Amino acid sequence: MAQYKIWYALQLKAWLKRKTSWLQVLGMILLVLLTAHIHLPDADNTRVGVCGAADEYADNVLKSLRHRDSIFEFIEYSDEETMRRDMVSGRIECGFLFPEDFQERVWEDRLKNSVTYICTPFSAKGLVAQETVYAAFFEGYSKKILIGSEEEMYGRSSEKLTEALLEKRDDYLYDSEMFCMDIIETAQSKGEAGASGEVRPVQGMTGLFLFAILWMAQGRKFGGNGNGALSALDRRRRRRFRYLGCLAEATVPAAAGILLILSAPGHRGIGAEISSMVLFVLVCSFWVPTVGSLFHNSTSFAGWTLTILLVQMAVCPAFVDLAEYVPALKVIRWGFPLGWLG
Repeated sequence: MAQYKIWYALQLKAWLKRKTSWLQVLGMILLVLLTAHIHLPDADNTRVGVCGAADEYADNVLKSLRHRDSIFEFIEYSDEETMRRDMVSGRIECGFLFPEDFQERVWEDRLKNSVTYICTPFSAKGLVAQETVYAAFFEGYSKKILIGSEEEMYGRSSEKLTEALLEKRDDYLYDSEMFCMDIIETAQSKGEAGASGEVRPVQGMTGLFLFAILWMAQGRKFGGNGNGALSALDRRRRRRFRYLGCLAEATVPAAAGILLILSAPGHRGIGAEISSMVLFVLVCSFWVPTVGSLFHNSTSFAGWTLTILLVQMAVCPAFVDLAEYVPALKVIRWGFPLGWLG
């Protein structure tokens, strides 16, 4: 055991002396901080922005949207620029812009292209949001249509007829007897991340960068670094020396990674994140030397580096969970270190 401690200390000391080691940690910190400020499209995002003129019809539409039973949460904006910024950052799914002369257009029946729908290429619920906004508008506009067309349709106009028409209108608008409800129970409970892992970009980028550091360190064997010490050891001790070398290489980057994860929103707590990182480092320290030993020259080692990184990004829920569409990935991901970080 004392010998193993010496091997670990020597390799950690060698890592601390290399300038490239600190440049790698600095690169990881910068990249993870950048990732923390990127808002990825959220499949559960149901926030919709509404920006418009302060007139009677626009206010009525907004009030109707706020009080109706809907999957959307409508947020009022005072200016278009702020709404667009929130949309680009992913805080809202899409937005609707009412013009300054919206009320005038309603009275003159100039409704074509009167409301501007704003979205991004990632907006997936836009059509449903449009129907919801139109339903809220039509709730008030239909009254104007009925009253304005009453004499044209019936050849007369009276208070009694108006009341009957509006009562029938309310029946169509608010009565849900047309539909019956059939709820299908599923095994998946609410709050679970699909049937697989939760997407956590900061943890994913930290783990991916840490794996890249260890993988590049493994590639130094083709340059002759450290091979002199290894040649004096038998095969069994050589494997342990390399394993401890990976642990030494990962010590400082892993500590920096934990601090980065804990400083970002959405972490699972100190205990959970430290335990997850320790497990990830242990798996990496075994996986990297084992898989790295399959390569016998620097050309093949470098050629497979990008492929291994991309495969891990694809099968592990770092930025997107493809297991939602390919369930087999929930099993395959355990064959890669990044799959153990969750």
